[in-house]
Amino acid sequence: MSKMCKSSGSFESNVQRTPEKRKGISRRSLLKGTAGAVVGAAAAGLTGAISARAQVQGLYTSNVPPELPLPLGSLTYLDRKQYIHNMEIISHLPGTSISGGEPLMAMWAKGKQRLLPGGGGFVDVSDAKNPVVFSKGQYAGMAAVVYNTKLKKWIMMVTAAQPLTGSTPEHPLGQYDKELREKTLAYKGLRGIRNYDVTDPSKPILLQEYSTGEKGTGTHMNFYDGGQYAYLDGSWDDQLVLENHQRTSANALIIVDMSDPANVKEVSRWWVPGQRLDEREEYKKYVFAGDHTSWTGNHGAISVPKRVEDGGTVGYGGWGAFGMYAMDLTDIKHPKPYGHVQYEFDTFGTIPFHTCLPIISDPAHPRLANLLACTHESLEADCRENYHTPYMVDVKDPRNPKIIGLFPRPQAPPDAPYTDFCFARGRFGSHNTQCLVQPGTPKPNIVAMTWFTAGVRIFDISDPTQVKEVAWFVPPRDGDINEYVSWWRGTTENVFIEWDRNLIWIGTHEGTWCLSCPALGKPVTEPTKIARWSAPFYNAGWDDQTARSFYFGRSLSQMG
Repeated sequence: MSKMCKSSGSFESNVQRTPEKRKGISRRSLLKGTAGAVVGAAAAGLTGAISARAQVQGLYTSNVPPELPLPLGSLTYLDRKQYIHNMEIISHLPGTSISGGEPLMAMWAKGKQRLLPGGGGFVDVSDAKNPVVFSKGQYAGMAAVVYNTKLKKWIMMVTAAQPLTGSTPEHPLGQYDKELREKTLAYKGLRGIRNYDVTDPSKPILLQEYSTGEKGTGTHMNFYDGGQYAYLDGSWDDQLVLENHQRTSANALIIVDMSDPANVKEVSRWWVPGQRLDEREEYKKYVFAGDHTSWTGNHGAISVPKRVEDGGTVGYGGWGAFGMYAMDLTDIKHPKPYGHVQYEFDTFGTIPFHTCLPIISDPAHPRLANLLACTHESLEADCRENYHTPYMVDVKDPRNPKIIGLFPRPQAPPDAPYTDFCFARGRFGSHNTQCLVQPGTPKPNIVAMTWFTAGVRIFDISDPTQVKEVAWFVPPRDGDINEYVSWWRGTTENVFIEWDRNLIWIGTHEGTWCLSCPALGKPVTEPTKIARWSAPFYNAGWDDQTARSFYFGRSLSQMG
């Protein structure tokens, strides 16, 4: 079912006014944990002038975004217990959280040493039973770490962005709060990417700070696999519509040439027709236009399973409420959509399409060829938005992608003090999958997925139309229930699989955990050299001796 239809009102005409006091718990009071009504705040920027007439019938008033009450069964505390099924804990490193899945490549390796980004530095996971902090505070942002075969260097691409405008007790309306919006737009930091040479990970060398646009939001989750091109989830100005309160404007696709990571060059841009503020008539064809809750932009750069320079022509990316787009990269300077698919249920909130993980199939799993595991991302704590589920998407014909399966909803542990994760406090919904670039030979039928409050979930997709959950781990909650920002995101954000050692690493808000699962096989915990990566062209030559006399085609003396 297409979500495109003619809207009854213009993009500007959806209204915000000071809401009348009414029964129930307001958004501000909900966040503070007390009863009362939301204090009016001025909507600005994207929604234009405020009309004097408001919609007052139906489920919602004109609050921006609409209110939902705290579920009656919600806990009044944070559950400090851990819950585990069909998994075993190998180790736990408190205080530093590793990355993985956002972006889709993260591991650095040399000999038997393996590092994962975390804490603004690296965590050494070589000895799985004893992970240690390798470094901290070397960078800020989400890091893609890959080996560039042509340059014989490990390169780290780090995101740089304008701060988010998420709802807080101080600013419950996020970007629709005038004070917060103006403060965020005044951000003076870099909006784009930072590239580092991390061949020696103890001494990262900053190669370039590349701006995607001084008035854009910067970048969020980028795809760079060490080849010629990188695919950025970013923006170049403030003219891309975002309905949701978490950002002042949206992101789209920016393709850059990374032949020299110290001299990045833009190649092309693409956005969904209707995304830009000067395309209002096209935008009004979508049912979510003006709803103040939908995520109307790219969130998770396109993943490209075969490099363009090697003959690849397609990439897959999530544009939130607009859907998943299969992009035609035949002409890299003029990308265009092959086709797209949208979630067929009209629901507000969340990011319906977030990460798009191409499944690397093998002869034993022919049914899994040309499939994607696509996550959504929940945004609001305590299920104060419609529940979404991740999808299996068939892209055999990129001009006609199809959702062929849905992932099952995680169930609360039987011995938990709640009957549904909606009551556990914090976000409940999927977020990230395992990476695409990982050591060893992938098991195509296994997908690991982080689920915020519901921890990490392991799924068997052997039958992509009937996905089965086979294992899970819910770590103890950290934070203080009286400090909203300490717990609203839940627990588990990131996951990384070492296929060659049958290990699963997760990053939580409290630290890093290493897990094993029978679905992967017997774990190997001792330091081990990587024999191969998940695809032949990923990190090729990673363990070769690096030439020291030249540095991206220039001598060290020239680099100064």
